[in-house]
Amino acid sequence: MNKTTELYEIVRLIRPVHRRLARAVEAKLAGSGTTVGMRAVMEVLEEGGPMSVPDVGRVLFLARQQVQLLVNGLEEQGMVERLPNPAHKRSSLFVLSDRGQSAFGEIRARENDEMDAVCEMFSNDDLQSTQRVLCAMLDHFAEFEDDPDRPKALE
Repeated sequence: MNKTTELYEIVRLIRPVHRRLARAVEAKLAGSGTTVGMRAVMEVLEEGGPMSVPDVGRVLFLARQQVQLLVNGLEEQGMVERLPNPAHKRSSLFVLSDRGQSAFGEIRARENDEMDAVCEMFSNDDLQSTQRVLCAMLDHFAEFEDDPDRPKALE
């Protein structure tokens, strides 16, 4: 197979891999009251610290309205806390609460157990090569990324 065909086969695998990963995460979250979307918001806040809803949306490439619904759910569960935003009076900052940090730590620990099992199938070189290929593809096709505040429908 030539390189173009090999790359195309990788691209064809991305969607089913993404779908299965999302379902695996969903299964691990079953009964917790946390959705896959909420988990994603928690990860962004855990890694980035206090952020506004629009900022979280930009990181996740989601519309602000979608993120607002997720943050509202997390706030109702006591997983996030609202802080004043010195840069914007009406757009609060959100941060993981102690409860949210603990819950997300447990989520990541369960996920890491699964990732450790998968990692046994690959060498470090395999993983680094895959990361390089995917990052290069993201960079190459960056001009086609939607503005998360104004996403376009796929036709």
